[in-house]
Amino acid sequence: MSVEGRMMEIVRKHIKIPEDKFSNDANLANDLGVDSLTLFEIILDMEKEFGCEIPEKDSNSIVSIGSAIAYIEAKIAEGIAK
Repeated sequence: MSVEGRMMEIVRKHIKIPEDKFSNDANLANDLGVDSLTLFEIILDMEKEFGCEIPEKDSNSIVSIGSAIAYIEAKIAEGIAK
């Protein structure tokens, strides 16, 4: 499964909204209603799923599904994630 598919599964696990609301450029907080605790849980699941640590300073850049995908893809390219 692609990084995007895996990321969408993680987000869907935590956010119960209609499928048509999910898009790569949807802002997690503003468009999808993600609060700080839910974002923390999403990031923990990302760490487990992709086998990497996401430092707090990097977690601030994860504001959309697309930015989360780009972050993980960069870590995979660096050999830091799987």
